[in-house]
Amino acid sequence: MLLPLLLSSGGSIAYCRIEGSVALVRVVTYLDSEYTTLPTVGKPIAVVNSSAKVYTNLGEGYVEVLYLGEPGNISVTYLTELAELSDGLYVAEFYNPYDELVAYLKLSAVIVEVVNLSHMARRGDYYELRFPRGYVKLVYTYIEASSGGRPGLPWGYLYVAVATVLAGSGVLALYYIRRRRGERLPEGLDERDVAIIRALESGPKTPQELLKELDMSKATFYRRVRRLISLGYIEQVRRDGKVYYRLKSRRKS
Repeated sequence: MLLPLLLSSGGSIAYCRIEGSVALVRVVTYLDSEYTTLPTVGKPIAVVNSSAKVYTNLGEGYVEVLYLGEPGNISVTYLTELAELSDGLYVAEFYNPYDELVAYLKLSAVIVEVVNLSHMARRGDYYELRFPRGYVKLVYTYIEASSGGRPGLPWGYLYVAVATVLAGSGVLALYYIRRRRGERLPEGLDERDVAIIRALESGPKTPQELLKELDMSKATFYRRVRRLISLGYIEQVRRDGKVYYRLKSRRKS
């Protein structure tokens, strides 16, 4: 099933096709600046497609985008590890940073639990599930089971071949992405993100004050700050001509 494209004058919308524990996510957003960071969901594996004149670089929980065109809508598609397999069930639990996330799950799936669902319908051979911005939980399994009694993995020890149009070049590149077994990276924030949040628990601080406390480079610090702002964990404020960062209201996790 092809992921549809919906252009908007602002904000962002994502279309997500789920296969087993892996998902192909296409984000459509409006850009009016040359550089921005686009938040991601799950554990991103690779950027597989982007609009013309867009340079993308995959980070931890975000995609760096350098947009060279006129202000307007762009799309970025990435492959991500969205769910973990636990006791025969796929569990996807994450924060949706987009205005709306539209997920497609095959009809052979059995949905066990869903949180923050705004709409559900049948679209051909897929369920269409719509989620607003915020905390999302989706637990599902598949009717087809393997001989061992566990759900079949449609993309199980996986090679994915994706044709990618390189930005501005018209050249096709083929990526073979091998899903690595045994990797269990923590979902959501990592240690550096948490370090920034903990440093702000005592109150607002300037970038200089935070850099004195944290063991990270300026480039890493500002990437993490942009990411935490886009995810809604912290915010930037100005006071007496100085820039401060402070915590926003806590989200349910």
